[in-house]
Amino acid sequence: MSARYSIQDRRRFQRLELNITVYYRIKEPLNIKVMFGDKEIEAMMLNISAGGMGMLTKFNIPARSTLLIKITLAKMDKQGKVSFYGPMEVVGEVKYNVLEEDKQYRLGIRFIKVERQDQVEITNFIKMTLM
Repeated sequence: MSARYSIQDRRRFQRLELNITVYYRIKEPLNIKVMFGDKEIEAMMLNISAGGMGMLTKFNIPARSTLLIKITLAKMDKQGKVSFYGPMEVVGEVKYNVLEEDKQYRLGIRFIKVERQDQVEITNFIKMTLM
């Protein structure tokens, strides 16, 4: 990860680094939505916090776009049993878009709509994983 992403003091929420496949659809702006239609696009979630996430996609999605993102989280209890939560659907706004070396785009997403139970699960997932 490059140095431009390592500034922790500008973050309001603790971020958990990970690599999880997510799917998203464009909600707005309409000109971008028309280009993609209503299809789900696969991306890689690079990190998550209670307030947003970073993801890597093959498509140049402009800042201020609104996305509907499907996320499934997995967690393991002390006995080694894995359980899944989701898929949850969150609405996020693209805050930044950076072209990476491998012709992929790193998007910074701020969550703008998350169901209460999903927010609790995201927060618990981060806490439990960091323990």
